[in-house]
Amino acid sequence: MASNTLPDKRDRLFALGDDMCDAAHDHEVAIGLKQNTESVLRPALDAARGAEANFGQCQILRKVANAALTTADSAAKVFISRAKKRLSIFLGESYTTEWGAAGWPNNSVATPSTQDDRFNLVNSLKLYLTTNPTQESVDMSVTAALATACHTNLSNARTALDMKVTEVGQAKQARDNAEANLRVRMKGLITELATVLSADDPLWHAFGLSRPADEETPEPPTFTTALASVAGTVLVDWDDALRAERYRVWIMIVGVDTDFRAVETVYDSDVTLAGLTSGATVKIRVTSANDAGESLPGPVAEVVVP
Repeated sequence: MASNTLPDKRDRLFALGDDMCDAAHDHEVAIGLKQNTESVLRPALDAARGAEANFGQCQILRKVANAALTTADSAAKVFISRAKKRLSIFLGESYTTEWGAAGWPNNSVATPSTQDDRFNLVNSLKLYLTTNPTQESVDMSVTAALATACHTNLSNARTALDMKVTEVGQAKQARDNAEANLRVRMKGLITELATVLSADDPLWHAFGLSRPADEETPEPPTFTTALASVAGTVLVDWDDALRAERYRVWIMIVGVDTDFRAVETVYDSDVTLAGLTSGATVKIRVTSANDAGESLPGPVAEVVVP
C-alpha cells in the first residue's frame, strides 16, 4: 500500500502544497472537505513561502554586512600598520611598556591577529594620539581624527553584522514555524481525504498524492560498484532494493555528457556495459522501479574504461 509521506525538501513540499490547494479549489465542495479546505491550506502555504523568501533575503543582507565589516577591518589593519611605523620613531622597534600604553596587546608590536584586538587597539590609538598630538603625522595618515573615523566605521560595521545575524536567526525560526504549520495542514488534508475518498479513487492523484491502494515506489540502491573488465567493458553491481522489480542504469561520460542518461533496464542487480570508449572516465548510478514509479538515484560509482 502506498503511503503519502510529505517531502523533506522544502521546494518539493511547496510544489505538493500547490497541487493540494488547486485540487481543493476544484473538488472540495464535491467531495465534502470540511476542515482542510483551500481557504485553510493556501494561507499556510503562502506564509511558508513568504517566510522562506524573507529568510533568504536576510541571509543576503548578512552577507553584505559581513563584507562591509571585512572592508572596515582591512582599513583598521592599514591604519595600525601606519601607526606602528609612525610610533616606532618615538617608542622604538621592540615592544616596551610604552607600546602597551599606546594599546598594543599581547606584549607584541605585531598587528593583532583577532578582529576584537584590532578593534580595541584602534580605539586605544584614538585616545593615545589625542593625548600625544606631537606624535601624529598628517603625511603618514596617523592622526587621532583618522583613528576615530576608523574606529567608528569598524564599530558600526560590527554592530550592523550583529544585527543581521540576529535577524537571520529570527527569520529562520519564523521559516521553520511556518513550515511546521504548513506540514500540519497538509497532513490534516491527507487524513481528511482518507475519510472522503476510497483507497483507489483517482482524485488522490489530483491532490498530487498516491492512491493508498497503489503499490509504493521502491527504495533506491544503497551502494553501486563499477569495475573495469576487458577493453571497452565495465562490470556494474548494486544491492537489491526494497520493492524493486527492475532497475535502470544511468551513465555519464566525463567531459562528453552534461548529465546522466539511461542506457540499460535490467531485472537483476548487476549488468555488463560494453562498447564504451577505452580511457574514458564514466560515472554510473542506478534507479529502482516498479509499477508505482521510480526511485531516486543510488550512489554514483566512477571508473576508467579499460
